[in-house]
Amino acid sequence: VGEVKDRVATNHNVLLYGPPGTGKTDLMLKLQRELEHETGPEREPSKEFDPSSVEAPFETGDPSGEDSDFPGDIKTAWLTFHESTTHEEFILGLRPKPKASGVKLEPRAGTLLSLAEHARNGNTSVIFIDEINRANVSKVFGQFITLMEPDKRLDPDGEEQQTTVGITFQQLDHGDTVENPLGDDFQVEFPYHLPHNLYLIASMNSLDRSTAPLDSALARRFDQVNVAPEYGALADHLGTDFDVTEDAFPSDASSASPEEITIALLWRVNQFLRSVYGDDFQLGPGYVWPVGDADSEEKAINELAVIWDSRILPKLREVFRSREDQLSTLLKAGDSLNGVNNPYRGAEIPTEWGKIGADSPLRLPNLSTLDTPNQRAVLHGLAKFD
Repeated sequence: VGEVKDRVATNHNVLLYGPPGTGKTDLMLKLQRELEHETGPEREPSKEFDPSSVEAPFETGDPSGEDSDFPGDIKTAWLTFHESTTHEEFILGLRPKPKASGVKLEPRAGTLLSLAEHARNGNTSVIFIDEINRANVSKVFGQFITLMEPDKRLDPDGEEQQTTVGITFQQLDHGDTVENPLGDDFQVEFPYHLPHNLYLIASMNSLDRSTAPLDSALARRFDQVNVAPEYGALADHLGTDFDVTEDAFPSDASSASPEEITIALLWRVNQFLRSVYGDDFQLGPGYVWPVGDADSEEKAINELAVIWDSRILPKLREVFRSREDQLSTLLKAGDSLNGVNNPYRGAEIPTEWGKIGADSPLRLPNLSTLDTPNQRAVLHGLAKFD
């Protein structure tokens, strides 16, 4: 969290990207809670005596020990983008209001414009956007894509820089009052400038092929952070000091703990995915995180078997849906695993089917139907590099 926070303070816009289950959303939630904790009465500026200031000897100073990168009152907002997210919701829209003579369309600030107004008054605003690439981001941001660059905004003192860019709004006239759902209504004067202390932190799943890549013009305005699977964090959560990159994985299933099997299994799956498709296709520790909640070895093995059946194997079937031979290799189909018959194997087909090029379909039964010792033997066998 600290590293991301530092990068936000320096670059204003940070994008967390990586495979599913690597904790991008959790990281943003932790940062949001940390920033919100810094606001409030305990963040009020201290009154410090300054004898050199004749007019205001008790000018407010920075709170002792507080982070001056995020001044004033900190306000945050959380958004999850989707295909229906609009420019009107995010920047500025028109809402119908009943009047005596009928209905009138009045301007209403979106989340970004509302929090920009908060930041304009010497405060800090932070917008968290989960799944940013699920929306049509170029349409949602509009001309604000240019204003996202720190040097195109006002400086920290609210003054224009040589590179500051001002814009107008087609929906507004100079001096119009805008309804603010997150605070007091405010007036917009042209040209409009974006304040310095507005920050964006976004996330996107680099594996999701159902969405388009992030708009390149917007992407280059973000400091991009690759959030890869973190096995050390998983080991800490599972309560083990097993380092899968350095420690030898026990060759016997009975001598390997459920925690070691869990980490080694995720590691082997990810190494195979990396070698075939690349880093973005890895699975994050979030897939196996619930194993850490089990209160016995038996329950941990059972939980891992259920996770394998319901979360990991379906994802592997999706990834390898047109390459069953690769999935068969990953699952060691047909091989004996610790003296137990591997439940994953090719089904029998009539000989004449093979003459026309038909392949034996891969049988994928649920491991959770096996007893615990067999679950352990199979999972350990799948986790082990041969």
